[in-house]
Order: sequence, then structure tokens, then C-alpha cells
Amino acid sequence: MKAINNIFIGLTIAAGALSFNACTGDLDVPIQNPNQLTSAEFAKDPEGYLDRCMAEIYQGLATAGNNGAGNSILGEGTGGAGEGTFTRTVFTLEELTTDNYSWLQFNDAGLYELVTQNFAPDNMVMYQCYSRIYAEIAICNQFIRTVQTGAFNLPENLHDRAADYIRQAKTVRSLCYFYAIDLFGDCGYIDESAGVGSAPPQMTRQEAYDHAVACLEQVSAEWGDSYVEPPYGYVGKEVADALLVKFYLNAEAWGLAPAYDKCWSLAQKIIASHQGEGFNQTGLADSYIALFGANNHEYASRGSRANEIIMTVPQDGMQLESYGGTTFYIASICGSFDGISSVGDCNLNAQWTCMVARQQFSEQWDWNADGTTDDVRASLWKTKKDGFKIDNMIIQGNSGYGLGYAPIKYTNFAYNVDGSVDLANSPNGSERAFSDADWTVIRLAEIYLSAAEANILGGAGNASDALVYVNNIRARAGLGDWTSADMTAENILIERNRELYGENDRRTALVRHGKYAGSSYVWNWKGGVQSGASTPVHQNLFPIPTKVISFSGYHQNPGY
Repeated sequence: MKAINNIFIGLTIAAGALSFNACTGDLDVPIQNPNQLTSAEFAKDPEGYLDRCMAEIYQGLATAGNNGAGNSILGEGTGGAGEGTFTRTVFTLEELTTDNYSWLQFNDAGLYELVTQNFAPDNMVMYQCYSRIYAEIAICNQFIRTVQTGAFNLPENLHDRAADYIRQAKTVRSLCYFYAIDLFGDCGYIDESAGVGSAPPQMTRQEAYDHAVACLEQVSAEWGDSYVEPPYGYVGKEVADALLVKFYLNAEAWGLAPAYDKCWSLAQKIIASHQGEGFNQTGLADSYIALFGANNHEYASRGSRANEIIMTVPQDGMQLESYGGTTFYIASICGSFDGISSVGDCNLNAQWTCMVARQQFSEQWDWNADGTTDDVRASLWKTKKDGFKIDNMIIQGNSGYGLGYAPIKYTNFAYNVDGSVDLANSPNGSERAFSDADWTVIRLAEIYLSAAEANILGGAGNASDALVYVNNIRARAGLGDWTSADMTAENILIERNRELYGENDRRTALVRHGKYAGSSYVWNWKGGVQSGASTPVHQNLFPIPTKVISFSGYHQNPGY
């Protein structure tokens, strides 16, 4: 059990504190207001309320509600317990609509259409993701306003902390805008300068990008020149710069001016700051597997090991229960099947029988004849050695489980630095239904790969450094070095997926390489056909949800 109370403290009070001024009014999101506080209450404990309201911003990424299933100003959203969690809703759009995962349970309307890439504006799961993104934006905006208007009645000794919290809120908000711009294109954009209750005006993708990037660049500059690691679970300058790397890398794919040079330069700065620790002094963790275990917080800011995890969403199986995050991933992968044990293989007493790898994803790995692989990144997978088949002949119901490999990545085991299981410090999986493993948002490995991709796609930087960056990743995975001839767009897309699968990156990467919608590249059940079928190019953007169109008057994305 990790100490996360420094972040998530007094959250029921925080909910009331933020809602005194209708913080979610920006987006017509219902408020749950447990305490009905006024600004006068802040004077009783300005430091406490400042910290608690900041905590609500981070908690908004971690759970569906303050007590797992509810009691938050965010509420539960349009789904059941955990389905409205930020990381889970983004995963649904970023991973389940791609060649990575096949989802077998379609009790919730809209999932089948997403998994088969036949989505429409009235898709409720997609609306859930949109709502969660913008509810988080609204909370960030209202926190910033509350500080700037002096409502906390802060004494002078708290002014610097408040200014830092504003930078943090803007950085978290920028993460939300990355997904809004990437997934929906011409999206609503609103910041703290708008009045409470103002509707976010719809901006073009270019306009929203310009605003989000300018904000991040300003925040990064305000934090100074050096990377000072924030406390565990918080964000700082490095997270702001890592988000800029993501914006710059995707600019051309979004129809904007290429920014590969900016991507390369900032990635190099981040990479340089991590040199001298971890695997071969690269800043990467010594073990890939250990990055996704119950004690992976040790790899996040001020951890006791190489700080590869640049941004994390803290989870705790006892103090912070959520059916989103890593609990969602682990439980979904584990199922009722002779070849897998939820406790023995994942150390979690949960087996949802929901998710397997699609055949095309599994075929991106080099499997030995016995179903094992030398690539440590897939060494925990359940394959033909365990009775699983690589194909996906059935996509619905428990009978589809085992028809597709089980891509185990997160587990609830604690790991030693070398990746061996640390049983003495692992939770008791037979008594745990919720995972202790944190959700990794951005890792140093992604920055390495993004720099290499900026070189391959845009000619930024130099090819020799790009090759070194990729080979650092491959060496940690236990694989041989690439040569310059291997540095192709096709190969880097595959290598990126093998490293970052399940980390809410795949759809974005496929679109960037022209392999998502409107492409001859197909995978099982794409387009609703078992062997796969091409889908219309306009589906490279999700539609603006019907409910949003109805109350905002936004124009719809082309093709819908």
C-alpha cells in the first residue's frame, strides 16, 4: 500500500469547495455538491482548501468519483462504476478501436460499434469520453479562477504555492486538450479567462492547437530552465515539455504545419536530463516488466529507482478503489480459462473475461515455436503455450476468450529492480479486487521513440542519434540492434506499439502513419468483418457527440 494521501486528501470537502462557484457550469455537467460551501469558508483553512481543491484535479484523472463509484463533483458520468474514469474512457477510444485489443462484452450500448470502427455521433461510450475530458477541463479552469480571484484568502506565504498549482492545473488541462484535439478535431476550447458558466466556443483544430501549445510553452518557461522533480503524483516542467513533444509530433497528422524540429529538440532535452541512471545509464528503468507492477510508483518522480515514468496517475487497491485505470486493464485481461489464473498470473482477484489481443497485434511479435518470445515486453502474455489461439474468430461473449492471446502487461505484483517478482512486498492478490499499480501516462521510452519518429517522418535531428534511441529501447527488451536500414516508418510504428501498447497511444500513432481509417491496412473485425475491412477516411476523427451538438450548436465533423 503506497502513501497517496498527500495527493488525495479531504476530497469530499474539495468537491464542495470547488462547486461553490458552479465549477462544472462551463460544460453543462451535473454537479454533486455535498457541502455547499461559500468562499467565506476558505478563510478558516486557506492552505487546507487550496491543497484539497488541487487534489480534486488529480483525483479527476484517477477515479470515477471520490469513493470509487460516486460522491464527486464529476459524478459517475454516463456509465456504471469505473466506466467513466478518465484513463478508461480514453483507452476505449485509443486502444479498443484499433488493431491492439478485441473487447468481448458489449452490454453497454456503443462498445460494439467502437470495437468494429462503425461509430456514429450518438455513440454513448464516445460521449462518455468527451464528457470526462471536458469535465476535467472545467475543474482545472475553475480552480485557476478561484485562486486568481483571491477566493481562497491566501496569506502571502502561500502565494508561490498557489502560482505553482496554477501551472499544474494548466498542464493537466493541456493533457485533456491533447486528447480533445486528437480525437475530435474542431473542439470546444475554454480557459480560465472565460466567465463561470460560459460555453466553450468551438475552435478549429489549428486554433485549439495554438492555444494549448502556447499555454504549455508559457507554463514551461515560468517553471524555469531546469527540470526540478515534483513530488510523486504531481506534474512539473518535464510533464509540460513531454506533452509538447506529443503535440509537436502530431501537428502534421492533424493537418497543421509540421513541428518535427521542435519535437526533436525538446525530446533531446528531456532525454539528456535522465542520463546516468537506470538501464545502461539511459534513464530507462532496468526492467520493462517492473514499470507496470504494484510498486511502479518507485519509477515516478522522486521514486527510489530510475524515474522513467514522467507522468503517472496514482492508484491504490485499498485507499483508492476504481474500476478504471490498471484495475480495468488487469481484470479485463484475466478470464475464465484454464491457461490463466487471475491471482497466480496477475495477483488480482478479478477476472472479467473481456479483452484479448487482436491477431494482427500478436503477429507483430517474434514468437518461438513453443509460443514464447525473447522480447521481455510480451514475456507475460498467454499464448499458444497456454492454450490460447492467435485468431479472433469470435468477438462477442465469453466463448471469444482464448481466441486471441492475453496481453498481460500491468499486474498487481511488486517487482525487484531486475524484474523478478518481489513476493514479500506484493499485495495479497487473493484478497484484492483493485490494483495498486499506477497508470503510466508518459514514459521516457515514449520520448525516445518520438524523437526517432520525428527524424524518420520529418528529417529532424540526426539519424545516428535516432538509431541510438531506438536501440536503447530494443536492448532493454532483450533484442538485437537495428541498423540504419531498419529505420523506416513501418518499423518504427511497430516498435512503438510493442513498447507502448495499452498506454493510450495506438490510435493516434495509426492515424499519424495513415493506417487507421481510409487505409488498406485492416485487422480482425475492423468494419464489422471477421477478416477486417477498410473504413471511411472521415473516421480518422470521431464525430462530435450528438448531445454536445444539441446544446452547443457546434458544427459536425465531415462525413457524419
